Amino acid sequence: MPSTRSTVAIAALITGALATEDIFPVTKPDFRYEEFSNLNRVQQKAAIDQLDYTAVTWNALGLADVERKGWDYLTTDQQIGATQIGFTKESWDCFIDHYSSAYWAELVANNKASQYMRLGWSQESWEGEGTHPSTEGKWWDQLSDDEKRAANSLCYFKMNWDNVDMNPNDSYFPYNFPEFRYRPWDELSLSMQNTAIGMMNYTEDLWNNLGTHVAEKNTFLNLDSKTREGAMELGFYTHNFDCFMNHYQAYYWSSFHADLLVAVETLGWTEDAWTNDMQSPPLSESKYWADLTPEEKAAATRMCYFEETWDTNVYPTLKDFDISTAITPDGPLPKDINLNIYETTGYAGRSPGQVAAGQYVFNASYRTVVSSTALGVVALAGAFLFF
Repeated sequence: MPSTRSTVAIAALITGALATEDIFPVTKPDFRYEEFSNLNRVQQKAAIDQLDYTAVTWNALGLADVERKGWDYLTTDQQIGATQIGFTKESWDCFIDHYSSAYWAELVANNKASQYMRLGWSQESWEGEGTHPSTEGKWWDQLSDDEKRAANSLCYFKMNWDNVDMNPNDSYFPYNFPEFRYRPWDELSLSMQNTAIGMMNYTEDLWNNLGTHVAEKNTFLNLDSKTREGAMELGFYTHNFDCFMNHYQAYYWSSFHADLLVAVETLGWTEDAWTNDMQSPPLSESKYWADLTPEEKAAATRMCYFEETWDTNVYPTLKDFDISTAITPDGPLPKDINLNIYETTGYAGRSPGQVAAGQYVFNASYRTVVSSTALGVVALAGAFLFF
C-alpha cells in the first residue's frame, strides 16, 4: 500500500485561481488548512498530546507521521484526539489519508480504484509491482482537468496536493530561515550537538563545512527515517531543508514548476544542462554575487542562496563569515533583488504582489515596498525593503 503522494520535490506554489471548482465527496475540514496558531486551545492540545503534531508539522501539510495512517489504523487515543480537533472517520480517511492505507480490493469495493486509475494507478503499481504514475511527479497546475476531478474525488485539491507550507515566514527568503544551521558547532547547545551526532551522523567538521554532509546532498523526504527525525528535532522540515541545504540540486527537472522553474531558467539552466553532467553549466555559476543581475539574484534567493553561500568555489565554512548580518531584521537589506520576475507565478506560495508581510510594486526609478504592517511607504533606489 503506497503513499499516494511520493514526492520528489515539495514546494508551496500558488499561481492563481483553479480552472475548475473543487467538488469533494465529504465535507472539507477547513480547520486543517488553517495555521496552527489559529486553532483553539482544545484543538492545539489534542493535536500535540494525542496525535504528536507540532506547530511545524501541522503547518507543513503531509509531513506528520500520523497523516500516513487511515482512521482504522489510528489508536483509540489518536481517534479521540482527531475527533476533538474536528475530524470524522470520513473526513480523515478522505482528506488526510486519501484512502492510501486501503488494499486495492478495498478501493474497488468502495469505488475509489476507478479514481486512482484516472490518475494513472493500476493494481500492480498500487501493490508495488509497477512504477508510480506520472501524476505523482506533477504539481496541481500540471494536472489535466480530468485528473483534477479524479483527485477531488479523493479529497485532493491544490493546497494538499502541492503540500503547501503554512509556517509563518516574514523573511525575504521563500521559507523559514534555519538560523541554527548557520551557527558554528561550538555555539550549538549540547542537546543540539547530541541530536546532530546521534541521529544525523554529523561531526564538528561536517557541521562547520556547509554542504559536505551526505544528507545535505539529498532531499528531506529521501533521508532515512532516523536522519529525518533528527533533522526535524533540530528545526528542519521539508521546505526549508530542500531549499537551504540542498538548493534543489537533487531535484529532477520535471519537479521544477512555476516560480521555481522561473528561478532555474533565469540562472541559465536548461533541462539538458541540469540532467547531463557533460553539458557546461550556465554563466551564472561562475559569477560572484555582486556580478549577478537583479533578476539572477532573485532566482538565487528563490533557491535559498545568499551572498555568503553563493560566493564560494568550495564548501563555505561557518567560521569564515558572520551570517547573522545577512538574515536578521536588523541586518543590512539585500540589494538589487528583482522579485518582479515572479509577477506571474507568485513567490513560494505568496500571491503575486506580496512578499512576507508586505506588498511590493515597481517603477522605473525605484523599488517601492508598501507594507501592510507599516504606516507609510518606503522607497529605496536600487533596493528592496522587506517588512
